[in-house]
Amino acid sequence: MEDYNRILNYQPHNIPEQFVLDPDSAINIFFSFHPIPETREKIKLLFRAWLRLLNVYAEPSDISAMLLFQEQLIEFVEVSYIKGVKDGYLPKPANQPID
Repeated sequence: MEDYNRILNYQPHNIPEQFVLDPDSAINIFFSFHPIPETREKIKLLFRAWLRLLNVYAEPSDISAMLLFQEQLIEFVEVSYIKGVKDGYLPKPANQPID
């Protein structure tokens, strides 16, 4: 477990040991509760809420940085999903072409 703390740069985290030992199960559980289309929308809503909250005080560079973060977070979620499908612990979507 100490090696994982080093990987996480000694930042406080609340990752259960089960997920440290088997990260695939965490990804599986995440996508069981949050399908990709809903996840994209939730991330976009979080960005809009942040923007509304800080639009009076936010610097354009902060807005740009947050927009980039939003896009990269969506990309990260999508790549995580693809990994789960390729590794076989997430079901293939119904509309995915057969290999």
